[in-house]
Amino acid sequence: MKKYKITVLFAMITALVLTNTGCKKDEVTDNGDTSVARLQGKWEATQSIEREYEKDSNKLVSEEITPYPANSRTIEYKDKNISYYRSGQLRDTYSYAIIGTEIRLREGNAGIYYQLKFYSDTRHSHIEESFYSTNKVKMRSTFETIYVKK
Repeated sequence: MKKYKITVLFAMITALVLTNTGCKKDEVTDNGDTSVARLQGKWEATQSIEREYEKDSNKLVSEEITPYPANSRTIEYKDKNISYYRSGQLRDTYSYAIIGTEIRLREGNAGIYYQLKFYSDTRHSHIEESFYSTNKVKMRSTFETIYVKK
């Protein structure tokens, strides 16, 4: 009887270990290839997407897509600096660093943080996220700017 209990216990532990170490084919992970070299060059903003979610359920409440006119907003990554242009005129220049999937812009002691998302080698975005409450419902808002390589 003792051998039977040990065998059953061993089989249960083996099944548990195999279940928890299985392959997750649908899981999307950051491959760590968000390098400075990948971003170098000029990029044009093509659109912004503003989304609002109920924070707890992550239910999408609204989405608004706004296209940008051609050449109205561009950015240029050069070495470890990023320059923002509006209609060809330089607006701001920051130094930046990429930490995981976040891009951190610095100007003096001030910092701006965006989530950096790559759709392809020629398309990426910066995503800002904020939180607020309305009618006692916690909300999450994202503002995403899509860029394509020029």
